[in-house]
Amino acid sequence: MQDLIIARQNLPANIEELSKFVLIGNDKLQAVRAEISAIKKLGLAKEVHEQKLREGQDVAEMVTLAKMRMGELLKEIPKATTNHKKQDLEIDRGFDFLTEKKIEVEEPEIKPKGEVIKEIGFTQKQVEQLQKMANNPDAVHSAMAKARERGDIVSQSSVMKEIQENKRREKADKQENLRAENSAKIEELATPLDAQGLFQTIVIDPPWDWGDEGDFNQFGRAKPEYHTMPLEEIKNLPVEKIADDNCHLYLWVTNRSLPKAFELVTAWKFRYITCLTWIKPSIGMGNYFRGNTEQVIFAVKGSQPLKRHDVGTSFSAPRGKSHSEKPAEFYKMVESCSYAPFIDIFGRKEREGWTVWGENG
Repeated sequence: MQDLIIARQNLPANIEELSKFVLIGNDKLQAVRAEISAIKKLGLAKEVHEQKLREGQDVAEMVTLAKMRMGELLKEIPKATTNHKKQDLEIDRGFDFLTEKKIEVEEPEIKPKGEVIKEIGFTQKQVEQLQKMANNPDAVHSAMAKARERGDIVSQSSVMKEIQENKRREKADKQENLRAENSAKIEELATPLDAQGLFQTIVIDPPWDWGDEGDFNQFGRAKPEYHTMPLEEIKNLPVEKIADDNCHLYLWVTNRSLPKAFELVTAWKFRYITCLTWIKPSIGMGNYFRGNTEQVIFAVKGSQPLKRHDVGTSFSAPRGKSHSEKPAEFYKMVESCSYAPFIDIFGRKEREGWTVWGENG
């Protein structure tokens, strides 16, 4: 770090000279990269390669520091002024002690940013990147250090990638702190349905009333013993209210009731993403085809991503001991893909790390 501080002190002081420094440095870096490539092809001594690599690293880091300094200076330039003079500039006016009069000093002309950019020959996109570098010095230094560690030369793309990754980490840390705060708030509530935007994952297994689906005795031998609810009553559950601005919804539904599930997704202000399928080990009841699958509608509110991207849309698991009991494998999948705080509405059993509400048990 001390070497970088010294290197930065040796950089040109103004934008025009810095831009020339960057352009010359880029040309030199391109030549060094070509030499390194030639050294590899010719199979020259390891010492020769390492010496040339260090030269390339030094040049690349100086260019990177120069770009960051340009970004700092560009940030200070106003986009435009009425008379091309900086309005708030403090002028050091001299004083003539012989005449006892102030010496008037003409205010220096300040060019607007657009004109400066045009003169140095950089594009607007390049300028935006320079200013991002100026705003994220830790990420710039980290990108240079990582390049050294892996025996590489830092590049503009690797710097921008590090800045983006830093932003992602900062956002993730902020979200994690928010989740912890929300979990603490939930513990203080009389009922979890009093929550106002606190849950980031909602699992719900509604007690569907199938009497409106047109078939006589659709339940058959599988008729549940718990209280069922008509669709409008389920819609009125405060799912939208308890959901965080960024939230995952897992809505259990039988194949026959899928149309009603999509109504709920819309009513609760989520957007449908996909359908997960539980494949059961044997066929069950059914007036037409015998069911051996059950569906979970996966919907999202806001822009909550998954923790992982290697999970398919089907899973196999044995049936539970009681009617409508959901497999433990499902909850493990949810915990690996989605974020706390978790709530299981109409859940059948208590689970560590979950809030459970309802009377399906």
